[in-house]
Amino acid sequence: MRWPAYFILAYVAVGLQIGAGESLRVHGARPDLVLLAVIFIAVNAPRDAALLGAFGIGLVQDLVTLSPLGLYALAYSLAGLFAVNSRELLNKGHPVAQFFLAFAASLAAAAVVLIHGWIKGPSASFTELTGSAAYTALLAPVILTLLNQMRKGFGFKRRSRAY
Repeated sequence: MRWPAYFILAYVAVGLQIGAGESLRVHGARPDLVLLAVIFIAVNAPRDAALLGAFGIGLVQDLVTLSPLGLYALAYSLAGLFAVNSRELLNKGHPVAQFFLAFAASLAAAAVVLIHGWIKGPSASFTELTGSAAYTALLAPVILTLLNQMRKGFGFKRRSRAY
């Protein structure tokens, strides 16, 4: 994996999340564009680089939000671990596989945020988090297809059929 391309992707994803996240809100649900970048890295990079990349993007997300340091790092690491472990089972280019992978990874990340909210006080409701997971999953086929067109720039090796 080419790390300068990774840092640019992290910067753009977090910037889009900050800048366009609120304007994309629908009935309280907002897409997690940063999580889609995590999924892209997790399904294409080697295992160790993918998990380090997911953790790093989570740390960047923690630094620019009001959440406690490590909350999104843990959430995105868990989502990245899920994506890394399921990539051999799924066809990368299939929109249905991208949808379900994004939905499951979003639910895993939402579970971490929800558990933190139960322990430390209310931060986001269950319906808001599941709505955001569904919204993120709906955007996943489009965004992941666009990112897959740029995978050469990241230095990812071509794999046969599976993630």
